[in-house]
Amino acid sequence: MRDATDRARMAHPAAGAAALPAALVAALALAGAAFQAAATARDRRAYPPPGRLVDAGGHRLHLHVTGEPQGRPTVILDAGIASCSAHWAWVQAELAPSMRVVAYDRAGLGWSDPGPRPRDARSSAAELGRALERAGIGGPYVVAGHSYGGLVVRAFADRYADDVVGMVLVDASHPDQWVRIPAARGGRLVAWANRLTGLLARCGVWRLLDPAPGLTDGLPARQAAELRAHLARPDPWAASADALAAWEGATRPQVNAARDLGALPLAVLSVTEQAHFAGVLTRLQAELPRLSANSTHTTVRGATHEGLVSRREHALVVAHAIREVVEAARRAPPAAMRDRPRTGAL
Repeated sequence: MRDATDRARMAHPAAGAAALPAALVAALALAGAAFQAAATARDRRAYPPPGRLVDAGGHRLHLHVTGEPQGRPTVILDAGIASCSAHWAWVQAELAPSMRVVAYDRAGLGWSDPGPRPRDARSSAAELGRALERAGIGGPYVVAGHSYGGLVVRAFADRYADDVVGMVLVDASHPDQWVRIPAARGGRLVAWANRLTGLLARCGVWRLLDPAPGLTDGLPARQAAELRAHLARPDPWAASADALAAWEGATRPQVNAARDLGALPLAVLSVTEQAHFAGVLTRLQAELPRLSANSTHTTVRGATHEGLVSRREHALVVAHAIREVVEAARRAPPAAMRDRPRTGAL
């Protein structure tokens, strides 16, 4: 019997050699997964949620509420596609002394639970509305969205039109951007990259790198550490990939069909430093002020897409714009803001 086995090994020497790398890869993956699990548990102990978890219909959203309702409206802050509430640290701290501010995490991001698919803008807006209601945080609201968060706050403003009295788009995504950037193949390439990043995070590899330094650069030390811990997990990359997968088929038509903003106070903030597709993105930003007859457009010199929120000098410009919209909303007659004809069905 042993002779037969030896002859088989001699006849197929490549079989044993091929098995060694596969076994090594499997062992490294298991070791990486164990390392990731231990590090994630450590992060959860080190960085508990700064806010509260509120039921949004079968899963919980994290709402970080600061300030007091010293005269309405309440400001809602919605972060970028893989980011979380910690990214708003400078803006929230600047506004909280004079108004109530809610920085929240969409499902699957930050301290929030994962949510059901599809992860389109309308679903996220509805979940936010339910969480605010169950938390006892009523309108009126001024909504501010950075990057992909801009699409969600636009869907929220359409769904809760009577409650939204102002909007700030912080280098916000345009619903048509993937159509205007054919190289991105409808956002599928970015979605694929995010899923790959999630796989690397699951095996602990992404944690060994500096995950998305542009998002954390310039933040206060605590929030920078929270955001790094967040980005080292697979959850935000899976959630963002799901949002990208729903963009063309669901989010884009939803946002494009939303009602006109009428005279709703709207501030659009854009940046000068774009790593890719600068010309297209600049033109898309120039279209956003047309959403309202009562809008302003500010281009922040020297700011990058992520740094517009994470770097204090730029975040203060964002906070100032939000404050201006809040004041405009307080001065505006309610009827002027409610007269917003629908251009489609959300």
